[in-house]
Amino acid sequence: MNKNKTYSILIFGLIVQTFAFADSLPINVNTDIRYQEMDGFGASDCWSFQKIGEWPETQKNRVADLLFSIDEGIGLSQWRFNIGGGINTQTINNSWRTAETFETGAGEYDWTRQSEERWFLDAAKVRGVNQFIAFVNSPPGRMTRNGLTNCTDGSGSTNLKTGWENQFARYLKDILIQFRNVWGLEFDYISPVNEPQWEWNNGSDQEGNRASNEDIRRITSALYDTLQTTDLQTEISLVESGDLRSWYQLNTGMGQEYGENYGSYLSEIIGHPDLSGKISKHIGGHSYWSDLINTGLVQDRQSLLVHLDDYLADDWTYWVTEYTILQGPNGEGGRGRDLGITTAIDVTRVMHHDLTLLNASSWQWWTAVSPENFKDGLLYTNYRSNPQDQSIIESKLLWAFGNYSRFIRPGYTRIQMTGANNKFGLMGSAYVAPDDKTLVLVFINAASSSKDISLNLSGLPWIPEYEAYLTSDTPGDDLRNLGIIDSETPITIPGQSVVTLIGKSKQAEPIFEGYDPNLYQLYQNYPNPFNTETNLCFNLPTSGAAELSIYSLRGEKIHSVKWETIDEGVQSYSWNGLSHNQEKNSSGIYLYTLRAGDQLHSRKMLYIQ
Repeated sequence: MNKNKTYSILIFGLIVQTFAFADSLPINVNTDIRYQEMDGFGASDCWSFQKIGEWPETQKNRVADLLFSIDEGIGLSQWRFNIGGGINTQTINNSWRTAETFETGAGEYDWTRQSEERWFLDAAKVRGVNQFIAFVNSPPGRMTRNGLTNCTDGSGSTNLKTGWENQFARYLKDILIQFRNVWGLEFDYISPVNEPQWEWNNGSDQEGNRASNEDIRRITSALYDTLQTTDLQTEISLVESGDLRSWYQLNTGMGQEYGENYGSYLSEIIGHPDLSGKISKHIGGHSYWSDLINTGLVQDRQSLLVHLDDYLADDWTYWVTEYTILQGPNGEGGRGRDLGITTAIDVTRVMHHDLTLLNASSWQWWTAVSPENFKDGLLYTNYRSNPQDQSIIESKLLWAFGNYSRFIRPGYTRIQMTGANNKFGLMGSAYVAPDDKTLVLVFINAASSSKDISLNLSGLPWIPEYEAYLTSDTPGDDLRNLGIIDSETPITIPGQSVVTLIGKSKQAEPIFEGYDPNLYQLYQNYPNPFNTETNLCFNLPTSGAAELSIYSLRGEKIHSVKWETIDEGVQSYSWNGLSHNQEKNSSGIYLYTLRAGDQLHSRKMLYIQ
């Protein structure tokens, strides 16, 4: 414990924090109300890493540090590896949008290929990334109907040759085994189709393959059967839908063109009986064409949630597996690099709504490094236009993304936050660590003026002290550590910024009447009497299970909280006077008890509405 601070000061700080400051926006956070468990934040290597993988080690390590390191970068926890379909110069003019294939013939491979991208897989693993996804934009040219890695008119419902699902599955299986057995990396997921509802004809200028719903079912079944012949733990991830509406609507234009169904993926793929038990229980799709601030941003997600709810209730999770700005909040599109805060705010606004409206458990950016004059990179390089320029250009989006990815780690759970959900102003979301010892609050201020907030916390068994990290347009505000902030005064969220608050236990020397560190003790609540919230404090001589319960004088249990394991020492739990059903209780005297070890302690408190 910190011997330099007194518990009386700590108590004063919490009491002040409990009530809204004048002229500040009250933000309510309740750890008792929990939503999705987070799987991580990520991005992909497609397609730039085959090029920057040619750079010297020092340059490559700098890119890896910025993307994967928690200390020096944004700490991505997921990484997507593109299995290339083979260099295609016939229909793809941009060499940065076509990648090597390992395959040289039926069942034959050149394992020296894609070494540049594999370097970054290893770099990610060394820096702590623990979840890897392999994904396919197109089967290798040998397996396609037109011999190319994008579609052409007349190539049918899919470009994969008729009846070649088993060969395609064997190809993917062989690659997965090579990675695990030889290169020491087992992919957690394999995604065999990508945005299958788009045509991907010549004009797409990149690898791509359409696939009807029946094509997807055949590909998935063949891949599942093939994986069952191995001891690989890799799961199949579907379907990389190119937009939100295709989860519950058919693409009628594609259906008319090719005579088969495309879209309506929840019912025709995820919920289809032929695929039951064969695919991972996450629903992976892209947030493109759903970012118009006055329409799609909220409405498209609300519409999808109606159809998604039953799956989430059945323990499926929703993943955003790709996004970059194609449309933009006002329909201005994604052309033109923006290294400043505007794009960072636009993207984090989309992240916020995916996380809070669709309960996304994972959020993944498209391409981590871009050579384009487009809003599609976390990092940029001018290497394509000037091979002598091995530049690494940071964007504010990189660091704003890090306001989420560095601190919200796999296993964290989103909890209730109210008071910050203005898409034109302040937006916020809250998360708690698996051990309940770290609180993460992320705020986006899309307004030009600053916002002062006061935090009202409930459900915490400890008193938080906050460390703040800021990303704004000011030079140097790149996830800048502001140090410990004073939560006894309003907290300012600057205009056009992203701020993360990390709350950890503010430990101090306890001063309670009769305090004995060697005894189980339950102390008098404070404040007492109370109106909106009170703090129930107790001491545990050893770590272990504990339960706090609150009863009416009639003996009716109205609220309780139980810890399977809680640390030794003085702990605090804030109660807001509501029952477990969030119902108000009447004024009066209430009993509260501590059950810990083999002991039961009780006290009285007075609640006044």
